[in-house]
Amino acid sequence: MIRLVQVGLGEWGLNWATEIIPQVRSVALVGCVARGQSRIPEIRARWPHREVPFFGSLGDAIRETDADGVLVVTTTEAHAALVGQALALNRHVLVEKPFVETSKDAAALAQISETRGLVLMVNQNFRFFPAAQRAAEIVRSGEFGRLSSIAIDFNKTMPYRDAERARHHYEMEQPLLMDLAIHHFDLMRMVISADPASIRCLGWNRPGSPFRDPANATAIVTFDNDVVVTWRASWEGRGHQTTFSGEWMMQCERADVSWACRGDRDVSLDGDRVCVAVSPQEQHAQTLPRPKLFGRAAALDAFAAAVETGRIGPFFPHAHDNVKSIRLMEAALRSHRTGEVVAVPRDLAPISGIHAQVDAMGFGRT
Repeated sequence: MIRLVQVGLGEWGLNWATEIIPQVRSVALVGCVARGQSRIPEIRARWPHREVPFFGSLGDAIRETDADGVLVVTTTEAHAALVGQALALNRHVLVEKPFVETSKDAAALAQISETRGLVLMVNQNFRFFPAAQRAAEIVRSGEFGRLSSIAIDFNKTMPYRDAERARHHYEMEQPLLMDLAIHHFDLMRMVISADPASIRCLGWNRPGSPFRDPANATAIVTFDNDVVVTWRASWEGRGHQTTFSGEWMMQCERADVSWACRGDRDVSLDGDRVCVAVSPQEQHAQTLPRPKLFGRAAALDAFAAAVETGRIGPFFPHAHDNVKSIRLMEAALRSHRTGEVVAVPRDLAPISGIHAQVDAMGFGRT
């Protein structure tokens, strides 16, 4: 049993506590951290686990509970400091995506976790849906020959529960390229099983759009193995609504493979599908497994297994791997700003003086 402290008690944190953690028997929530003491009574009234204590700091929570790990589900700008502090306290970490705001911070934290022998996992939960894993297996096995290209189409209008939530999305920094596309960029890397080489990205808004930053974008991404990906995405789609993964069309040597996943967040697998077309007349929908745990619950279960056994599966989104997805996201943002084709940086040399950097960034403070 892995004992967790959760940091992040907003609506998403509440969703984790009520919908996700109870599904995973190998995990127990033993403490919560509220960054503002004034909010504790309000949060406590809505919290499903009345016996779980609340703390004012992560350091206090770890000292009092001796938890094995930390679940970080705050807003992204707080991730680097919280993850760094948890690692400095020698705790394993599962952190929501986007991992951190920059690949430099991501690489630093990944190095710290490796040096200390700790699990640092990023919740790229789209990896934990059957259709995405089947697509990756098709490419890796060469079942239908070599993959040459992928076309991805994402088209969705979010339903907002109230005006405040809508305003939050409209005013979010890069709601498409940073908050959503990191999932698609990460899936590209997982499915293609190669590193991205370059990207050309354009972003825009509809006339009269309520979004501050671009809610529409298109990109061409090239990979080291010569696979070309065309990606189109919109948060302002008024027509056919895709799943959150978008609809993927993979052109392999002997077949076209279409697939999609995560149709309704973590509620069901109804959005998962894979269809193989060997000709216009011969198309077959594949039967996919229907695991009890998928999405975030499967990610949390995989995190617990990694902490307990040290073993990870082939699609595990550890921090070192996620650095590459963040670099692709950063390259997309640079291309959007400049209008140019941007090369995606390769793996960098190990960061020197890492412990000094930890202290400089305040990661060791409690």
